[in-house]
Amino acid sequence: MALTDYQTLVTDLVRDDAEKISIEQRDHAIVSAVLRYSKDRPLPKVEDITSTGGNLLDLPAAWQPDYSALDSLEYPVGNFPTSFISPQCWSLYATPTGLSIMVSYALPVGAPVRATFSVEHQVNGTTDTIPSGDREPVCCLAAANLCDQLASLYSGDSDSTISADSVNHQSKAAEFAARARALRKRYFDELGIEPKKNVAAGVVVGKLGTAVVSRDELAAALK
Repeated sequence: MALTDYQTLVTDLVRDDAEKISIEQRDHAIVSAVLRYSKDRPLPKVEDITSTGGNLLDLPAAWQPDYSALDSLEYPVGNFPTSFISPQCWSLYATPTGLSIMVSYALPVGAPVRATFSVEHQVNGTTDTIPSGDREPVCCLAAANLCDQLASLYSGDSDSTISADSVNHQSKAAEFAARARALRKRYFDELGIEPKKNVAAGVVVGKLGTAVVSRDELAAALK
C-alpha cells in the first residue's frame, strides 16, 4: 500500500466536505498515527553485531535513539534450539560517547552476536512496513485525529450572528466528535488493544525452538 493510498483512505474516512483540513494536516495525522502504531506494534529488526573483544558490543547500525528497545541477543549464532544470552547477562550501558551493550562475559574478537530489537514503522512513497491487515486501522486512527480537530473547529466557531448557522456548527461538532470516537475505537478493536492499559513495546521471545543460555552455559561456550 503506497502513501497515496493512505492519503486517499484517510480523506474518505474523514468526509471533510467543507475542506477545512489542509493536505499538510492530513499528512501530519498519518505520520502521528504511524508513530502511535509503532508504539503499539513495534517493528522487529534483526542485525548481527561483530564483537571487538571484551564485554561491550556496539549498538546495531539500525538502532533508533529514544525509540529502539533491545529484545534479545543470540549467541552462539545458528544453534538449534536457538541459544539466547540470558537477559540477566546483558544490559544497555551508557558511556561518554553514547550507549553500548554490556555483556557479563567477555566475547571473542570477531564473534557474531545476533541482536533483535524494535524500530519504528515507515510509510512513505517507497516503503510501507505496516502489515496489510493493520493498514486500514492506522488510517482510522489518523482520521480520528482529524475528526477531533474538526469537532474542535466547529465547536469554537459559534460567534455567528445567525442562530441557524450556530446550531449547524454545533451539530457538525457533535457529528465529528462521534466519528472520531468510532474511528479510534475501531483502531483499538482491530488491533486488540485495551486503550486504558499500557502496551509493552517489545517482542516476546522464548517461542518453540528457542532456549535461554545460562551463565554456566555461556561460560562454557566461551572456552
